[in-house]
Amino acid sequence: MQGAVPWTCSNLTMKQELPCIRVIKITENDDDTCTMDIETSDSFDKWYLKETGKKRVTKRGISNFVRDLLMKAYNKEDGYDIE
Repeated sequence: MQGAVPWTCSNLTMKQELPCIRVIKITENDDDTCTMDIETSDSFDKWYLKETGKKRVTKRGISNFVRDLLMKAYNKEDGYDIE
């Protein structure tokens, strides 16, 4: 999930960095689902911890969180949308 090479999603300072996800690869599965390989920015990880109340970032936790965000955006729920 989190890459070994640090990256930012904007040219803003660390204080202003927006939470970002980088999609590395999308693989279509035989059962009509897909698997996404992603990296998250440090600010996304901090936002995830704040939103979920969790104490650490795990692959499973972040995967479920991102999946839920994508579904909310797809269904246009809670102010989320895909642009």
